[in-house]
Amino acid sequence: MLPLDRTLNQRKSIRSFTSHFLDEKQLAYLLWATTGVQRIERGYAFRTAPSAGALYPLETYLVLHRVTGIPAGVYHYSIQHHALEELSLGDFQQHIAQATLGQTTSCEAAVVMIWTAIFQRCKWKYRQRAYRYVYLDAGHVAQNLALTATSLNLGSCQIGAFYDEEVNTLLGIDGIEESAIYLSAIGHPSTH
Repeated sequence: MLPLDRTLNQRKSIRSFTSHFLDEKQLAYLLWATTGVQRIERGYAFRTAPSAGALYPLETYLVLHRVTGIPAGVYHYSIQHHALEELSLGDFQQHIAQATLGQTTSCEAAVVMIWTAIFQRCKWKYRQRAYRYVYLDAGHVAQNLALTATSLNLGSCQIGAFYDEEVNTLLGIDGIEESAIYLSAIGHPSTH
């Protein structure tokens, strides 16, 4: 693993990946570093990324293409159990590429992380301002992912251009109470 100053210097968006598989332990570490539980104080679980009011309105889903020991498919990350919950098995490379406006980055990557927001988790306290905080939270989480991927000599590319309805349908969410807001492709960087 790279030290922080070297990680910051080397972090960049990677848009081309090899066909190498991600290791299951690498994926577990990426998930923990991105939105995992960092500590428990007074019975409350705090995570690795900051969140407005510690309300944590984000959920993490994954489209796995190539991870050693885990079948390809769509999964939800259970933060509480630090485990993947299977939603649909199969090859979703073309589906996620189409949903991201034809970006080949999302089908070449070993994994695509998708963050959704459950707006009410934040809205009950912050009302209209909650929308701002939800997107700030997504930025914190994506930066954690980008830096962690770099420290593991992996590449990542954050994706904001996607068809909301197609991604929401892939995840089986309604797009109203819970909606996709940000994606990131992760894999072994190509040298081309």
